[in-house]
Formats: sequence, C-alpha cells, structure tokens
Amino acid sequence: MKMKKLAIYTLMVALFGGVSSCENPLKDFNLQISTEVIENYVTLRVVDADGANVSGVSVALVSGDTEDIYNMNGYKDFKLTDNLITLGVDPARTATANNPIRFRVQFSAPGYTTQTVPVAITDASAGIQTVVLIKPTEVPDGAEEVVENVDLNPDGSTAAETTVALPSATGTGDMTLTIPSGTQFRDANGTVITGTNVQIVVTSIDANNEDAVVLLPGGDLRADQVVLDGGATASGTFSPAAVADIRMLVNGVQVRQFSHPLVVSMPVPASYVSPITGQPLAAGTVFQVFSNSGDGVWRFEQNSTVTGSASTGYRVSFAIDHLTFYMAGEFAEACSSARVINLSGDWMTNGTTAAVRVEAVWGGKVIASGQYSINASNNSISLTNVPVTGVKIVVRKEDGNILAESDLAACGQTTAIQLPNPSDATSTTSTLQLYVRCPGQTSVITLLPTFQLFYREVGTTEFKYLGSVSNGYLRTTSLKTDGTKYDFKAIWNERVKIVNDHTVTEDNTATVGTAQGDILGDHVPLTNLAILTEECNKL
Repeated sequence: MKMKKLAIYTLMVALFGGVSSCENPLKDFNLQISTEVIENYVTLRVVDADGANVSGVSVALVSGDTEDIYNMNGYKDFKLTDNLITLGVDPARTATANNPIRFRVQFSAPGYTTQTVPVAITDASAGIQTVVLIKPTEVPDGAEEVVENVDLNPDGSTAAETTVALPSATGTGDMTLTIPSGTQFRDANGTVITGTNVQIVVTSIDANNEDAVVLLPGGDLRADQVVLDGGATASGTFSPAAVADIRMLVNGVQVRQFSHPLVVSMPVPASYVSPITGQPLAAGTVFQVFSNSGDGVWRFEQNSTVTGSASTGYRVSFAIDHLTFYMAGEFAEACSSARVINLSGDWMTNGTTAAVRVEAVWGGKVIASGQYSINASNNSISLTNVPVTGVKIVVRKEDGNILAESDLAACGQTTAIQLPNPSDATSTTSTLQLYVRCPGQTSVITLLPTFQLFYREVGTTEFKYLGSVSNGYLRTTSLKTDGTKYDFKAIWNERVKIVNDHTVTEDNTATVGTAQGDILGDHVPLTNLAILTEECNKL
C-alpha cells in the first residue's frame, strides 16, 4: 500500500565527513530544504523511569483529530528518532488556541506498560513534552504494592470474605480491599472465570508524588474527555486525595467484573487542602470517585464522603463492580481554548535563543511541565487541560533557577511574562549559522529545516537542550568560547546526528556548496556533490 504523503518538495544534503574542531558544529548534520514547511507541531520525548531511552517503542495515533497529522517529512509514518517524535499539522489546516487540534498518541514497548497520552496542537509552541514508560514490575517512590492469592471454589467463587490490606502510599494508614464470600470473577464479556485461585495486585499511589504520577493512565494529572457526573465530557486537571490501581487474574485471564461489589477503603492525608475552594480536609468533605478501565478515559462513578478525624485518620470508602484505576478527589475543568503565554525580554532583540522550562503549578504542585526554545520570533507557548483558575506559571532556567512567575490569565486572555536575561554575567554569545549554495550559483539558500539541538561538554554523559535551530541559525549564551569541547546532537524527524569534540567560537558560520570556502564534508564529498547537484536541478 502506498503511504500517504503531503505535497512537500525536499532537497536532501547529506554531509557525512568529520571536521576539525574549529569548524561549525552544524557542518556535518543531515539537512532538508523545503519549499513548504509544517509550522504547527508538537514534540514528544519518550524515556523510562530513569530518563533513559526505551528500545523498540511503537507509536500509534489512536483517536481524535488525526486525519491531518503527519511526521515532519509529510508521511503518516510515526516512530521515534533517538527518543523524540515530532507530529505536525498539514499546512492547509489551521490550528489556533481557540480551536486546538486534539488527538491521542499511544506508546508501547516490550516489557513496558502501554501509555496513551492526549496531545493538542495550536499555532503557539507546544515545546518538548516528556512521556515516561514504566515496567509493570516497577514500583516507584510514592507507590506501595501487595500481591495476594486467594483460593477459589470449583465454581470460581470465594469461600470466605477476604480483605487485602497494604500501607497507603501517602503514609497515613492502610488501604483495604474487601471481597465478599461467594464472589465470582468475570472477564470483559461478563463470563465467569474459573480456576484454583485469583491473583490480586493492589497498588496504592500517591499521585501528588511526581515519581508516582507516571503510573496513572496518561502519566499526568491533566486529562481530556473526562466523563462527568451526568454524562457530559470535559478536559481539566485532577486533585487526587487517594488513588489505587487494582488488578486481578484467574487462570491468566484478566478480571474486569464481579458478581458482588467489592469495597475499597483508602486513607486521605489530613494535610489535604482543596485547590478549588481553599478549604482544609474535614469529616463530611465529599470527593468524586473516578475510574479508568484501561481505555485512557476517566469516568465519574460516585461521590464518597470523608469519615474519621484528624486524630483517628480520615478515609474514603466506596463499592466497586469493575476494575482497574480508582481516584477519589476533585476535578477542575479547563478552558475550551488553549491558554497562550507570551514571553518577552530585552535580551531577545539581538536574536538570542534560550532553552527554558515552563511549569504550570496548581494547588502547590506542578501539573504541567515542558522544555521550550524561546526567541523573538518564537516566544508564544500554549497549555491545555489546566484549570480555569488558580494556576501559576513558573519559568525556569536550564539550571532550575526561577526566571519569572505569573498567575495564568483568564480563559480567552493571553498571559504576558517579561523574562530577565537568562544568561549569567560571565556568559559569552556564540552564533551558529549554516547556509546551502547550489553548484554554479552565487546566492545561498536560507530555507532550512527547524531541528532540535542538544549539547554536552566532552566527558559528561547527559545531553542538555540547547534550543531549536531555525533556518540553520541559533544564537546562544549557553556555550563557552574558551576552547571547551562539546558533543552536539541534532534530531529532526527520522534523522539524528551526533558530532563529537567540537569547540565553539563567537561566529560559527558555514556554507554547504562548491564555492571557495564552502564545505561538502570530508568522508564522501563526491557523493554529497552528486546529491547536491541533482536536487538543486529540481529547484
């Protein structure tokens, strides 16, 4: 079957050779020149719990407005490059803050729990968003787990009432799951499953712990398509008071339903304060209980009233008739449109790009976080699924220090944040610029791809985000020009290039071509010349 492709005309310039340490760090990167550019896109970074790359990740667009979503080559072929994937919108389609393009992306890998995440694209930057894949056997900080086997009668029923208990992940007492005598276990079709025993796995999750949030469906407190009391759907953010993941197997078959309701009882920390009302926890507080049965959709189940006291401990208890995730807490709806934040600063006027982390904080915890490449021509970012009120925006430098803070403006309004200079007083400025010149031509081509560039000092292991290289240009204060050697990694769609052992000067300019002073690479210059000549003839 022929793969669908957008009408994008491309010129590939493949530069494979090594260069001396004083030449442009961008010299060896594979480039694409295009006369039609996908301007609106989102970049997702996929890692494991330790922040390392995951092998064998499969990517699928599973629902939502996926018809006009392509990779940056214009194909409906979605896979990671290194640990990144960029999903773009057909240039013929208009994406705006008032009309975001929303869809869901599913990531799966052998040995890891499949994760489905909601994505939204507007005409403002979506930055680089991180998705964490977890192995089913991993129990991170902020989670407690117990596995028990309960004997069954020949008809698949329990012989006596059984209570499974485990310490709550919030450290406030024990969570319990009570199974009545005579309970039978059913599969997704309602058929009774028989066997000698039922294996019960109960995980208590402190969803206020960022290490444990990744266990939730979507790996986030924000969610879209949440089914509310009454059946309406909305996007927004959860404030969890108690969360549990309950799984059961009989004869290797996953249990989905029961013949009798089970009772879940979970402690609630006395320190809980509603981010919606500002009220502290008390007996009589009513929480909403939502379930998520594996399709990525949270659904309202019932209300549950808090019992107990500060001295004896607070609890929520409720009956369940199906599995798997249950969350008791509050849900704050989001604006229908995306929230736009404009970042400005005098330091942008000379074309400098800065890599910053932007966080959305609600109820004292970070509910959204992403890496953004900010400069004068790319200074607007967008957030979705955050609460209507009570959200604070925090902008941090690469080292984690706060640059600026501001309350998020109301729905339909833009939040303006003035950023001080993110560079240190001793920082030097370096400019990286790459051009392409067709053979026999005097003018250069400046319509080059936008790609993500990372760097690390030689001898270190972690690549840091340097920023987005637009039209072959990047001006930054993050690199030293004192002879320090760097490794650079460029990622663009299906291409990744690492160039090692380079120093940076204040001006790092190079032109790919055949004129005096131009570069073609050192390893296969004749091949590169043939490619360059052939593709330039098509322009």
